[in-house]
Amino acid sequence: ESFQRSSSRPNVGQSFTRSKTTGRDPEGDSPSHQQNRTQQQRSKKMGRVQSTPNFRGQTNSGGNELTLEETIQRWSHKKPDYKTSNSLQHLLVTLPQTFPPRNDMVEDHEYFAKWKKLDKECFTDMGGDELKSLLQRALRKAKFFLHPDKLPKDLTENQSLLFKTIWDVITQQELAIFD
Repeated sequence: ESFQRSSSRPNVGQSFTRSKTTGRDPEGDSPSHQQNRTQQQRSKKMGRVQSTPNFRGQTNSGGNELTLEETIQRWSHKKPDYKTSNSLQHLLVTLPQTFPPRNDMVEDHEYFAKWKKLDKECFTDMGGDELKSLLQRALRKAKFFLHPDKLPKDLTENQSLLFKTIWDVITQQELAIFD
């Protein structure tokens, strides 16, 4: 299942719609997805690559492969110095990038597949109370997924560390926005 905006300006109570997926992106055949793919292909031809982050093989400033903490830092903070936090919207949409197989520092687990993906467009063209309400709803779903009492008991040390760190990052962003 994935979440996506049900219309260009949904009612506050109907911000997400669920769609069953069969292992592919629900908007995989949409014109905007095809246009993005075409733009990426053009960018590759011109020497620019516009793709989502993949943490495999990346190295830190010392030339060593990234640690799990550095991987989370790159996900949760903005380039180039990774000191300024990304927005809560960005964190919620890009959360799956921290999961295997994109992040090969963490072993795969069936629980990762239960994450309900947020559509990139779900927070666009919104402001004020409508955005706040949508963010709170998405945040509740993320915190339910990441809550320590809801996590499987058979997680490895790296998996537990990943979930705890993501929980801390999202909670910190929540406090910064809603308190």
